[in-house]
Amino acid sequence: MQKQFLEDMIQAMSGVCTHISPDDALVNLSPQESKIKPENKLHSCWDLLHHLIAWQNIIIQNLEGKFRDWSNIPVEENWPTEEDLSDEQNFIKLKNKLKTNVEKIKQLLDTMDLMEFVKIISGEKKKPVTKFRLILVFLQHTSYHIGQIITTRKLLGIWDED
Repeated sequence: MQKQFLEDMIQAMSGVCTHISPDDALVNLSPQESKIKPENKLHSCWDLLHHLIAWQNIIIQNLEGKFRDWSNIPVEENWPTEEDLSDEQNFIKLKNKLKTNVEKIKQLLDTMDLMEFVKIISGEKKKPVTKFRLILVFLQHTSYHIGQIITTRKLLGIWDED
């Protein structure tokens, strides 16, 4: 049963039965298009991808024992700066980082004790959670923002339904 459970979790990281694959969500999205914000909307696809990667990195760090205070993440890490947005190679790097983060989580899933507790630090509160819970946060957060990216692309008319 545990082997099947882990296989299901690994597949979920790639979008099977949870969301479209991250690669498919970003296919044919150019750096120029990724910076466009829909009318009356706060975030572009680039903004959302940057934020998604930032939190994937934080969760991976926590899973590896490098604890971060979640309430003290700088805005420049959480969202792209004008400098980030000025270099199109940064968008390509983000797309590649999404792939490597998903692969990293798959590797961690295969080797870690999911019931081991780690401390999540948020301000003054230190809350122990299982690594399994962090994996779920990774999956839920990824799925949520992949959906936002697709919705943003649809609003902008840069999503191919096929």
